[in-house]
Amino acid sequence: MIRNIWIGSLLLLLTLPLAAQKQNEQLRVVHSDRLALSKANNEQVMELSGKVHFWYGQTEFKSDRALIFDTQKIARLDGNVRVNNDSLALTADSLAYYRIPDELNAGGRVFINERKTGGGFSWLRSEYAIYRKGENNITAWRNVSAYDSDENASASCGYAFWDRRNGYAYMVEDPVLRTARQDTLEVRADKIEFFDAESKIVATFNVLAQTPDYSASSDFLLYFLEEDKAVFTGQPLFRSELADASARGFYLLLKDRKLTRAELVDSCRVEFAEQRGAIKTNWVQASFITLDFEQDALRGFHAEQAVDYFYSQEEDSKRDYLVNHARGGILDALFGLDNKLEQMIMREGINGVYRFRERS
Repeated sequence: MIRNIWIGSLLLLLTLPLAAQKQNEQLRVVHSDRLALSKANNEQVMELSGKVHFWYGQTEFKSDRALIFDTQKIARLDGNVRVNNDSLALTADSLAYYRIPDELNAGGRVFINERKTGGGFSWLRSEYAIYRKGENNITAWRNVSAYDSDENASASCGYAFWDRRNGYAYMVEDPVLRTARQDTLEVRADKIEFFDAESKIVATFNVLAQTPDYSASSDFLLYFLEEDKAVFTGQPLFRSELADASARGFYLLLKDRKLTRAELVDSCRVEFAEQRGAIKTNWVQASFITLDFEQDALRGFHAEQAVDYFYSQEEDSKRDYLVNHARGGILDALFGLDNKLEQMIMREGINGVYRFRERS
């Protein structure tokens, strides 16, 4: 039996590699516990089983079993499949490798890991995936999840495409992007795209970005990773416990994925509460409004151009009852560490009504 296996191995090394070289191909078997050769309809088939290890071109394959079709240039692997190619490593339950056009079709618990030159890494999991080596792109579908160590972010979706050559990727079918920090920033949309060269993320239609403290929705989101800046357009809305806002456009400025400022442009309206947990009965409208945040709490806002605001203050042991509705050029408001409104100052062309309730 051992002699037959040795003879079969010798025949394999003498026949298949020579045939492959005619097409400038290289097939090199490193190890296999068992092998069998057969021929049918001008097709020579090699069957390997048990600790299978071989190279086909520049790609290394390992599995429990493999069928290699010499004429068609196809390798079919099954059981504990492992593939190594330059900076990528792939594992799966099964795989079909088409030497022409240099494509791998993987199925069942697919895991693809990329090693980056700077020491970072990224990985992708799915039930099915196709790696087109010539075009250097990957398509994955069914329960897709991914992680990038450089951005410390994870993602999930139903279908994903990754163009490694051009540094572009997109996700559809309920895509979700999450930062991996403690206070998670989560982005959902109909489609999420990634552009490596510009270091940006684009989300389109039904966009929802949220943390435990605030949420922002719109039709379109442009997120610049290096600047930590998000641009929302298309009926954007911002909601938090202290303030709700709307405008033609939003600019959210973050630091370490934490919100520090929101800039509202054109037809801006902010509805805010006097303190955390209170009803948002107060409002301000203007052409331009900035909201400043600290530790996810509203610390103040600044409004300019055609400012119109309404503010009501309930009476307590330290303050009188007050209702104020005014228009002017500039309005500033400051909130204390207890999230209570401390000060409102209006300047330039003030025209308003102030109502007080006299103490008896």
